[in-house]
Amino acid sequence: MTEPSPVIDADPMPAAVIVAHDQPTHLHRLIAALDPLPVFLHIDAGAPRDLWREMTAGLPERVRLLPRVQVSWAGFGVLQAELLGYRAALRTGAEHIIVCTGSDYPLVSTDRIVRTLRDRRGFSFGYMQALPIAEWGPTRGYDRFVVPNWPVRRHRVVAPIPRRRPRGLALAGGSQCKILARRHAELVIDLLDRHPRLLRYFRRCWVPDEVAIPSMLHSPALGGRWPAESVPGHPWWMDWGEAEGRTRVRSPDWLGIADFERLAAAVAAGPHVMFARKIGDDAGDLVRRIDAELRAGVAGVSG
Repeated sequence: MTEPSPVIDADPMPAAVIVAHDQPTHLHRLIAALDPLPVFLHIDAGAPRDLWREMTAGLPERVRLLPRVQVSWAGFGVLQAELLGYRAALRTGAEHIIVCTGSDYPLVSTDRIVRTLRDRRGFSFGYMQALPIAEWGPTRGYDRFVVPNWPVRRHRVVAPIPRRRPRGLALAGGSQCKILARRHAELVIDLLDRHPRLLRYFRRCWVPDEVAIPSMLHSPALGGRWPAESVPGHPWWMDWGEAEGRTRVRSPDWLGIADFERLAAAVAAGPHVMFARKIGDDAGDLVRRIDAELRAGVAGVSG
């Protein structure tokens, strides 16, 4: 028997944009967990036909498929897919747009997500900060902007030719996963529509989805006021390999059942921690425990 959807009052609900390329089983778990939110789903144009069929089979009516673009490691396609999601989601009445990957999962109920966002209407959530960023290597991230970059066969290629920054653009970076207030998503789309040079500039930045939107929203000359119009802290919990003195990894580690207590502790400690990344098809045990003990309303760490 199908469980009833959460009862949420009639104000406009947030919309979710999911950028996915694999993990079909978990993608369906994620979409089900976001019920009843409208979902705008992008699937990598490079995904094989059989995989695409598996990812799209039996989707509920609240899911809309976005036009497909090629998404590659560190490439421009991830940002393209995100922007397609904003354009589609802004056609709804959503006051917030949740941007996530197909390997994310909510750690709290949809009702709690909706109410948290309504309490902070007009404010965005996410990790974004102005350069310099210590974790981004010896140049603190400036190398992502000042010279042209290309990803080639999962390697970075740099042209040692300095280029001019667009006028008024502040340099910033942050996580692809974020929750933007409607006004911030509208600002991003408006800037890119009015200033095509901005999009051309970001195309040759390193990992455009980690720098384009943070930079625009940190640029007062372009209308961005991120520090004053955002909620401190990151709503996603990720394992960057920093526990017990480990060396920080370049990509978040995959999560499994052994990570549940850390997830539960993060939810208990952080009022705005709402999602986790990365969870795959083989993490059903973890998802079931999240559903039973966190999303069902248990606030503390299980014993």
